[in-house]
Amino acid sequence: MSRFNLLDEPWISVIYDEKGSTKDVSLQDLFTNAHQYKELAGDTKTQDFAVLRVLLAVLHTVFSRFDIDGNAYEYLTIDEGWNQLEPVDEMDIENYEEALYETWEKLWTNKRFPNIVNQYLEKWRDRFYLFDQKYPFFQVTKEDIAGDKISKAKGTSILGKNINRIISESGNKIALFSPKDEENKNTLTAAELARWLITFQGYSGVSDKVIFGNEKYTPSKGWLFDIGAIYIKGNTLFETLLLNYISPYNECGNVENIQRPCWERKSSDIIKSYLDEKDITNIASLYTVWSKGIYIDPDFNLNKPFSFDIVKLPDINHRDNFLEPMTLWKYNVSGKNRDSYTPKKHLLNQSLWRSFGLLSIKDTDLQHRKPGVIEWLTYIDDIIGNRLSNIVAISMQDDGNPQSRLPTDEVIDSIFINDLVLTDLDEGGWVPRINEVVEETKKIISRTYKTYINDIKEIRNISNGSYTQQIVESLYFKIDQPFRQWLASIQPEDDKDSKIQEWRVLLKKIVKAEAEVILHQGGARDYLGIQKDGRIKNIATAYNSFDFWLRQQLK
Repeated sequence: MSRFNLLDEPWISVIYDEKGSTKDVSLQDLFTNAHQYKELAGDTKTQDFAVLRVLLAVLHTVFSRFDIDGNAYEYLTIDEGWNQLEPVDEMDIENYEEALYETWEKLWTNKRFPNIVNQYLEKWRDRFYLFDQKYPFFQVTKEDIAGDKISKAKGTSILGKNINRIISESGNKIALFSPKDEENKNTLTAAELARWLITFQGYSGVSDKVIFGNEKYTPSKGWLFDIGAIYIKGNTLFETLLLNYISPYNECGNVENIQRPCWERKSSDIIKSYLDEKDITNIASLYTVWSKGIYIDPDFNLNKPFSFDIVKLPDINHRDNFLEPMTLWKYNVSGKNRDSYTPKKHLLNQSLWRSFGLLSIKDTDLQHRKPGVIEWLTYIDDIIGNRLSNIVAISMQDDGNPQSRLPTDEVIDSIFINDLVLTDLDEGGWVPRINEVVEETKKIISRTYKTYINDIKEIRNISNGSYTQQIVESLYFKIDQPFRQWLASIQPEDDKDSKIQEWRVLLKKIVKAEAEVILHQGGARDYLGIQKDGRIKNIATAYNSFDFWLRQQLK
């Protein structure tokens, strides 16, 4: 029996007013009223990002086939079930791209989604049942994980508390501050299950043991687990969706290829394509990619403790996989991925602005590649106008154990910057000038100030290996908010030299003040110092050296 259809049942949590009030809405409700909702408001930010990608997959699918008035593009063959039957002919690509861009512009101007989105969802209604024997949403069927198709008699059993990341309790470690009591830790409502199911496919780890077949392969721990996610947050949920709906986006043949989200394919076909190591060729498939074959008994009673069975799926290609537009990239100069780009995860306690070059500069000589969603802003800046963009970063840290890679801590950050500033890429423009400021700031803290701290460490004979890094990170923390405020205050028409000097003066003041605090804390031993290379090295000489180089760098 089919139950809980995501088109009708409320399951997506949203903020709907200025007070921050939340409610759950259905998929069709969301697309009807996205312009009235502020943002997603699920259980965690990683969950919101996973759900956001599913919503974007809907948009990429719908508007790759239909314009804002619900008319199929003349370059496509669409059947009665609204399937796109053939890829776009190469001769039509340029005109098709122009039509896609025109649709995006009309959507932005219209400020709400047209009915064609919900009409599409209605056509695929039978694929959006959370509990179903034939087409369960984001899941495999019982036949897919039969004993003769997997490496063990059955899949690994996963409890509700293992996928609920606000508990994150394993069988070996009890969560001390769980939001649910012991009796209810494994219970989930259908709405919670739908959200966590999508999240688990993106962030799962590799602690389970069962695979498809008997030939070993590199298992996926979740594609979202491996990326340094970036997205643009708008003033409403509609704006957020449109700003991250990149159309056209012609990386890896995405434009000409048919958009195929997971619900348009049979689970058995999805499994086979992963096992055959076929590359994902369209954004809708990438945004709905699976890390596990998940089986949920369609007759399961949600009043009882919840569990489901999972089987590992192979990892997808990470090397130069530029189909992914929502991540930072790093260029590998060594290792198994040498001479290629792979997604770069965000680091815990390291602000996003410190990766400004990776975020905003596209230069093969510098081995920088911009995220696709940031590159997209350069194509729409004349449409969206002069506005302050909120760039959000999301990552998930793991437990450090290569045998499990269990999700632990979320990494969440954001910066505000004017759109026209972020798209000023010319030589001498705002982006290269801001990047110079960031690199100069990092150099002063991570070299000049760090050298001073190392001198103090040596003078005091401190054996703590992390002493210097702790002090350096403390200074990064102190300049973090002032730098964010300075970055957000930049207007396109500001004089660049004056604005940059404004930050350099403030930076010098903050760094020098921190160095002086350490100087004034010096005791007799610090001033007696140590003998080094025939000279006395003490806290005063260390400070004088630091002050000299600081003045040299910030002339």
